[in-house]
Amino acid sequence: MRYLELFENQEHQDALDSTGFWGKQAAGCIIVSNRTKRVLLPFRSLGVEQPHTWGTWGGAIDESESPEAAVRREVAEETGYSGSIGMVPLYVFRKGTFAYHNFLAIVEDEFQPTLDWETESARWFEFGKWPSPLHFGLAGIFQDRPSLDKIKHACNWSG
Repeated sequence: MRYLELFENQEHQDALDSTGFWGKQAAGCIIVSNRTKRVLLPFRSLGVEQPHTWGTWGGAIDESESPEAAVRREVAEETGYSGSIGMVPLYVFRKGTFAYHNFLAIVEDEFQPTLDWETESARWFEFGKWPSPLHFGLAGIFQDRPSLDKIKHACNWSG
């Protein structure tokens, strides 16, 4: 989504005003390389909610999208990645009527993301060597045992 379109989306703005979250529902992911077993995380820019935290790639789910389709679209928009992606569902954050669907996006190999205005930087991390500070949503994924087990399995981590 282009920067101007973001502010022209009244449905998502109305949701922000009523729930405190952008969109009625949202979806995002962390990306893991199947080859290196490292995780790609975005460092959020000053222009977004909870700036200068390490988070997930994602955003609002458009009316006609499934959570998985929204994640695929967001990954393409926010990283420029257009290759094959395997999706594994993770923890769903819920607050009131809002839900944020998290996924583990598995790509074949590491890539250099082409960042948009939402992300200041991005880095590949070894499992468990997480940066700080974490966005509360990413921290929630790491605190959810079933999600953490899925990430450990994808990263071949046995610790």
